[in-house]
Amino acid sequence: MFEQLSRFQPGMAKQIRSQIEGGTFSQVSLFGGERYSLRLSFALETIRALSCSEGGKDACSCESCRRFATLAVSNVVIVSQRDHVSIIETNLATFSRLANDFSRNLVIRSIRTLLLQYHPALFGGTLTPTQANLSDAASALNEQLLQLAGKRDVEVKEAKKLSDELRSSLKTLYAASRKSSTISINQVRSLAEWTSQTSMGDGKRFIIIEALEETNTSARNSLLKMLEEPAKDTYFILISEYPARIMQTILSRVRRYAFPPLSDAALHAYLEPYYLGDRQYDSLELFYLESGGMDVKRSKEMARVLSESVVYQRPLGSSSLCTLIQEVEQMQSEELLFKALLEEFHQALLAKAITLERMQRIAVVMNTTSSNAKVYNQNAKLTLEALYYRLMEER
Repeated sequence: MFEQLSRFQPGMAKQIRSQIEGGTFSQVSLFGGERYSLRLSFALETIRALSCSEGGKDACSCESCRRFATLAVSNVVIVSQRDHVSIIETNLATFSRLANDFSRNLVIRSIRTLLLQYHPALFGGTLTPTQANLSDAASALNEQLLQLAGKRDVEVKEAKKLSDELRSSLKTLYAASRKSSTISINQVRSLAEWTSQTSMGDGKRFIIIEALEETNTSARNSLLKMLEEPAKDTYFILISEYPARIMQTILSRVRRYAFPPLSDAALHAYLEPYYLGDRQYDSLELFYLESGGMDVKRSKEMARVLSESVVYQRPLGSSSLCTLIQEVEQMQSEELLFKALLEEFHQALLAKAITLERMQRIAVVMNTTSSNAKVYNQNAKLTLEALYYRLMEER
């Protein structure tokens, strides 16, 4: 187990493998670390190994592992707010270019990771019209993936056609994924009902929850009851970029794993099968953003405009601000802009253009605004306007 992932995170692979083989892997775990440190990849491989009827060996051909090869599973639920769009679009572009088994499997697994967010266990009883629409879209897309999984020796021309068809089918789910937040109280209740049901054919059940620190108090308290005494054969894997923000009563009930950033050598090894030629990337995040169609350079330019306005107290005209925000909305790059803006303020601090005290106030405003936007599902226009005017007040 973890044969492939051990090339990128050898320490984590060794630690988790040892616990699985020794039968000591906890039912409630927390995978903490930076984005793109392969936490979700490790969570899915951990689940495969725990589900395997042959002890989790690599290249296993048992029924469970065959399903996990394409994530065609019913015993895994994912609650996530990650950037599925950039990852899926990168993999579709790679499949269109390479048309090999590696790229085809990337497409299938990345889309199925998104589809696992529409597991019936998250919806409980009667679906709302919106939920029904999303469920139908997910089911139709899953049928396309089943057909793709059965194809062999796909030519580049056909791969491009298949990728375009998948993009068309993904539009509804893409729009929903950009609005998704972390786990809600209703989802926690639905999961509690799911885990209390009698044993299913897959045996064990697995629940992956990302960004728990950003959920509301009601959902956290309800989830805490499930984590205190997890149901038999039910495993929770929490994934967080900021573990310290998770309430202490939850942290006291999890086994924590700290994922380090990928080394340069690990990044090079990870990107090798993509056959990128001379193209170099400083991080896995940059690779997925740019390959997925995001204009990273333009986002940094807009962040520079905003930061200079705030740092030097030169207010933007309402028309200029409106135009900038509209561009961010069109690019759907709000999160990238936040990150670039914070980096611009950091550079201003190093250049002594702002004081440390002011930088700390700016960071609080940005973190609070970002968190509120996710918790309350605010749109980009409202979020960015509020952020800009609050930052202008921090003199």
